[in-house]
Amino acid sequence: MQELLDKWNIKLNYNILLSMWNESHRAYHNQNHLLDLINQINENKSKFESHKDYEKMVLCALFHDCVYDPMRNDNEEKSAEFFVNCCQEKNQDILDIKQMILDTKTHEATTPLSEKFNQLDMNIVERDFDQLLEWETGIREEYKAYGDMYKMGRLQFLESLLDKYPHNTENLLKLIDWVKTNY
Repeated sequence: MQELLDKWNIKLNYNILLSMWNESHRAYHNQNHLLDLINQINENKSKFESHKDYEKMVLCALFHDCVYDPMRNDNEEKSAEFFVNCCQEKNQDILDIKQMILDTKTHEATTPLSEKFNQLDMNIVERDFDQLLEWETGIREEYKAYGDMYKMGRLQFLESLLDKYPHNTENLLKLIDWVKTNY
């Protein structure tokens, strides 16, 4: 990964970036999530239009949640800003990656490449119940400071996924029921 950062003139040691992903308050948005995304990107490498697009996807993965505080609502903006500040050049490719990072806030893509990244980032909601429950446990841990407010907001979010991911309705409904009965 350091070679990729160096190739793109990103002045940041990969170990520093990795340490950001390993902060103690992270339970889902951590190195495991990052590695899952990198693995998905690598598995889909042949589907990208160019090697540059592949590299953009990897860079977006590395930076999209590098700044993460569940008590703030500007994590994507802070992550995008951090990314740009690490870049020696501010060319169109860098601006494209910045926008891809910003798009993860709403998962509403502004470009086809951003759409691909958002699909991979949200791939967790297409998985089996055990993986959904592991995701839920991590998210709940990160948002524990919200107390009882968490349940209402989380249920609203999970229910909004039903129309977007109809092929996994059974597992999502099972997770919704689990949240309703366990919080």
